[in-house]
Amino acid sequence: MTLTSRPPIRSLAAIAFACLCLAAAGPATSQDYVQAPCPSGATPKFEDHLQSLWYRRFWTGDCRDLPVLGCRSGRPYWNEVVRSLMVRAPAARRHAVSERACKLGRQIGFEWTRPRAERRISTPDLKALNTLLEKAPDVEAGLTAVEARVGGKTGP
Repeated sequence: MTLTSRPPIRSLAAIAFACLCLAAAGPATSQDYVQAPCPSGATPKFEDHLQSLWYRRFWTGDCRDLPVLGCRSGRPYWNEVVRSLMVRAPAARRHAVSERACKLGRQIGFEWTRPRAERRISTPDLKALNTLLEKAPDVEAGLTAVEARVGGKTGP
């Protein structure tokens, strides 16, 4: 094929097909970082990409792609909190505990990642909520205390 000749129709068809497949896939909005037993569910409506990165940090403890001076990687992070609650919960109550913990994680994480002027749950709040869960005499009492505290901050 010379520079002035046309590419074979098969090549154009293959390129067009590849473009259609990529377009149909849509934007990458997966939340693979939300681990079992929590379903990743519908992607929250983030105000910007930075909020989505902070939401990932909340679930994973990973500061990848976040400002170096503003983020500290590590514990606690919500996937770990949920695992800890599951271990502490009686076997017969684990499913109910996981549902409550996952719902709380979505609510707390989204609120904590909102722009500072709008945020109703701060980093010190996260630490206090984690302490409530750790110090509670049983898992469900801890979840109830955290649900009440979060509800008081965010409203019904």
